[in-house]
Amino acid sequence: MKSKILVLILVLSSLLMAGCIGDNGDEVPVDNETPVDVPDENISEDDNVPVDENGDVIEPQTYMIRLGRLDRYAAIPNYLEINRGDTIIWRNEMKERKILFEVISEDNLWEEERIAPGMQFNYTFTEKGAYNFTVPPWDAMNHTVIVK
Repeated sequence: MKSKILVLILVLSSLLMAGCIGDNGDEVPVDNETPVDVPDENISEDDNVPVDENGDVIEPQTYMIRLGRLDRYAAIPNYLEINRGDTIIWRNEMKERKILFEVISEDNLWEEERIAPGMQFNYTFTEKGAYNFTVPPWDAMNHTVIVK
């Protein structure tokens, strides 16, 4: 019990002393004519964070492109518009036919990505631009992603 009281007295005395140190009573003059630029802590200076027209940060989204859905050799959807920071999942839907799809980035975002039936591959887009993808030899599976 004595040690708790001693610790309490030491803490209170150090706070009392800290409040007195450095206060010489002089007031700092305030120049009301000079604007002060105080940074807003809620605004990110990172250009890779997308914001809407109100300046609010857009939360990253995840989208799926289904490859070979419903026994069709097609990419559904074959065109997407997304924001920087969004992720796309490519999923091979051809479970019955056991076909391996190779997704190729025409813009060299990756070497090549082979997706087995029932499996998926994902990629997060960090740069603005138009990106084209092919799934040879099926032209109907070619698709485009626009990153805003």
